[in-house]
Amino acid sequence: MDNRIHGGLAILKSFKIEIDTYLLQQPVRFDYLGVCLIRKGTLKLSLNFIEHTLSQDTIYFLSPMVVMQILDCSEDIEMHTMFTDFDFFQKMTLPVYKAYSMEKLGREYETILLLDSRESSRFYEYFNNLEHQNTSREDLMFRMEIIKMTLMLLFYEISAKISGNLDKTHTGFEHKNRTVMEFLNLVSFNFKATRSVQYYADQLFISRKHLSRIVKEVTGKTPKAIIEEIVISEAVILLNVSSMSIKDVMGELNFSDFGTFSKFFKNMVGKSPLLYRKQLDKNEF
Repeated sequence: MDNRIHGGLAILKSFKIEIDTYLLQQPVRFDYLGVCLIRKGTLKLSLNFIEHTLSQDTIYFLSPMVVMQILDCSEDIEMHTMFTDFDFFQKMTLPVYKAYSMEKLGREYETILLLDSRESSRFYEYFNNLEHQNTSREDLMFRMEIIKMTLMLLFYEISAKISGNLDKTHTGFEHKNRTVMEFLNLVSFNFKATRSVQYYADQLFISRKHLSRIVKEVTGKTPKAIIEEIVISEAVILLNVSSMSIKDVMGELNFSDFGTFSKFFKNMVGKSPLLYRKQLDKNEF
C-alpha cells in the first residue's frame, strides 16, 4: 500500500492467510468503491447480511451501501480487489456514474456477477496492469493515460455485462445516475453527522422531493432508507469489532439519547442494542 503512486487507487491480492488473518468473521463497510474478483477457489461471505457462496470467476461489488463479512474460504482462494474513491474518478475525469451506477450497488441481485473464463482473464489482466502502473517506481511513460484507459475498459465492460437489466432510454438517465452517485458520496462522508434528507438535498442544490424521486427511481430505495442502512451497518460493525460501549456507539453516530438509538436499532435489526451486544458476548452468533 505504501508504494502506491495515486492514493485514490489500490489493488490488493488476498490469499487464505490474509483472509484468515485480517478479514475472517469481521463485518466491514468501506468508504470506497470496490470490485472484487475471485480468481480461484470459493468464498463464503455475507453481503448486507445475506449469505452467499461464490466460486471461481465471480466478481462482487462493494460500496458504502454494502456491509461485507467473510465467513469462510477454500485453501486455494485467490481474490483480487480494486478500491477507488469518488474523488479519484473526478481527478481522472472518468464518468463513474455511467459504469458504476447505483443499480449495481443497491440491489442484492446485481451485487454479484458471474463471468466466463475469458472475461475473468481480461479483468485479471486489467487489475495487474493497474497495480503495475500505480506501484512501479520506474518512470513509466503515459502512466496516467494508461491507468485512465484501463479503468475505462474495466468499468465499461462491467457496465456492458449488466446493462441489459437497465432502462437507459428515458430522458435524463445519465444525469440521474450522476446525482445519485453524488448523493451517496455525500452520505458516505456525512452520515455520522446528519441523517437529514433535506441536508443532502441542499448540498446538491435540488429539492428534497426531487432528490427522493430520482434516488427511488435509480436505486429502488428512498434517500431515508439508504441513509438508515448505512447508519445501522456502521452501528453493527462498531458493536462487532470495537471495544466501544453502546453509549459510545450512540455518540459516534450522533444520536441524542439512548431511547432514540435503541428504538432505531431495534426497528432495523429486530433486537435492542443491549440484547445484540449480550448475544455477541456469549458468542451465540
